[in-house]
Amino acid sequence: MKPAFEYKGYLGSAEVNIVDNVVHGKLLFITDIVTYISDDIKKLKSAFEEAVDDYIQTCAELGDEPNIPFKGTFNVRVGPDRHKKAALASTQQNKSLNDWICQSIDSYLALAQDRPITNNVTVNLYAPQQHEQRIASNKQPGSWEGQLVAVPSMHVQPQRNH
Repeated sequence: MKPAFEYKGYLGSAEVNIVDNVVHGKLLFITDIVTYISDDIKKLKSAFEEAVDDYIQTCAELGDEPNIPFKGTFNVRVGPDRHKKAALASTQQNKSLNDWICQSIDSYLALAQDRPITNNVTVNLYAPQQHEQRIASNKQPGSWEGQLVAVPSMHVQPQRNH
């Protein structure tokens, strides 16, 4: 999934909530939680940009450094066998393990450039669900294929992500 927005080095998502008739999103790839919302899809990008500016300003006012989405380092758990194979392969090519992994990633990314990246929009549909309660049959202990006892009406509250 390609992020919907990019501004000042930050990336943001776009989601649709048809129950509340709003569009919303959050800043991606940072540990702080920064969200934005709009009732007009055409205004969501400006809401994203305002959220980025507000986040940077709030961090400055608090004396904190804002999270940076990509610092250039990350930890990957590859398992002992893959780690050993990668170390041996890098040694055979007279490269450091770091350089060998960077070259491997670059090779994969070059192949991936030929594939289109699409913007996916998440649509969350909320609808009441009916649940059945059943009593186990005496003939088959542990079986829940017995007599239907009740089908209660159940109102499901929509989950709000803003």
